[in-house]
Amino acid sequence: MKRLPFIFVFIGTNIIFIFLMIHKNGKFNEISYKKQQKQHELEQLKHQKETLMHQFQAMKNPASIKEYATDELEMKSVELRQIHVMNNNGA
Repeated sequence: MKRLPFIFVFIGTNIIFIFLMIHKNGKFNEISYKKQQKQHELEQLKHQKETLMHQFQAMKNPASIKEYATDELEMKSVELRQIHVMNNNGA
C-alpha cells in the first residue's frame, strides 16, 4: 500500500516529462524554421546589396553620366563660344 502513492508520483512525473519533451521539440522546430527564414532573407539582402553596388558603380562611370544627361535629360554640350563673361558691375 505504501508503494501505490510512489508509483502514481513516478508515472505522473514521467507523463509531465514526456509533455515537456514534446513541447521542447515543438519549440525547437519553430525556432529552426524561423532561423531558416532569416537566413533566406539574409541571402536575398546580400544579393540585393550586390546588385545595388553594381548599379552604383555603373552610375559613377562618366560615360554613363554623359549618356544619361544627353538621352534622358536632353542636355547638349556647351561650346566655348556660348560662354559669356560678366563683370561685377553688371556691364
